[in-house]
Amino acid sequence: MSEDIIAVLTNPTVDVQLAGRVLGVGKNAAYKAVGNGTIPTITVGGRKRVPTAKLREMLGLPAQPPAAQIAA
Repeated sequence: MSEDIIAVLTNPTVDVQLAGRVLGVGKNAAYKAVGNGTIPTITVGGRKRVPTAKLREMLGLPAQPPAAQIAA
């Protein structure tokens, strides 16, 4: 399992670039999607963060992965 997917499964938020990578788009496309609301974000300390619950929903991933998948 890729480190990016593990980050999405185990963290409450991720940065826009990581969200873009797991969605299969580049950095510029990810920021454009944030700007038009396609990728939902919250602002924390002046930085845009993507809530992983929404990202997992967009990707069709389970809300909580089996513990064995994270350890792999």
